[in-house]
Amino acid sequence: MNEGKLFVGRRKELAKLQKAYSNKGHVLITGEAGIGKTALLRQARVYFPLLLCEETSSLGRICEDFERQFGWSHRKLNVIERKNRLLPYLARRGVPVTLDSVALAPPRVARFIHKLIERVPVWISCRSAQPKEIGEVWQYLGHFEHIDLGPLGRRETAMIIQAAINTERLPGSISNHVPVLHRMAKGNPRALEELLIELSTREYHLDNAFERNLLELDRRIHQIAR
Repeated sequence: MNEGKLFVGRRKELAKLQKAYSNKGHVLITGEAGIGKTALLRQARVYFPLLLCEETSSLGRICEDFERQFGWSHRKLNVIERKNRLLPYLARRGVPVTLDSVALAPPRVARFIHKLIERVPVWISCRSAQPKEIGEVWQYLGHFEHIDLGPLGRRETAMIIQAAINTERLPGSISNHVPVLHRMAKGNPRALEELLIELSTREYHLDNAFERNLLELDRRIHQIAR
């Protein structure tokens, strides 16, 4: 589900985003880490124009991300001057401004989002709409449509595994273990991708509980290392 990876499922969610785009509505996308929020936004951008910002931890980083996309130089402007230049331009573009992975938004970011909401459709992705996750932005979410991403189904898991087999990353025999891998990943695309990476580096006997535990341990070790 990451960039360059197979995108599967999420038809209902894409339909909701299409409707929100047509209605110029605000959208909040929530879901646990690795569930595919960023992948969904990137896929939506295939069908209709979005301005997507993936660096949202500070106002300066938001400005830098958009400036890079627009080919702007901020010269000697301070961050407030850059923000004041950016806001009317985003409003004139008239397409949803999408802020990905918003977490504990500091006051400057929250105020920037509030000003955006008054001018243009805003789409936000976050792990949760709770203040402890999203920060002060929660108070502006009253008119947002909420899309909560749940786990993928076994069919989608099978499609991702088959795609890895087709590219010769994995032996064909792995397709016999779709139920096991789906259960281990709990329908989380990132967790599944990490399991497939481990399976591509060495042989695990997935019929054996000890080997399955070893696979999960290796996944977590390399997850931490990354």
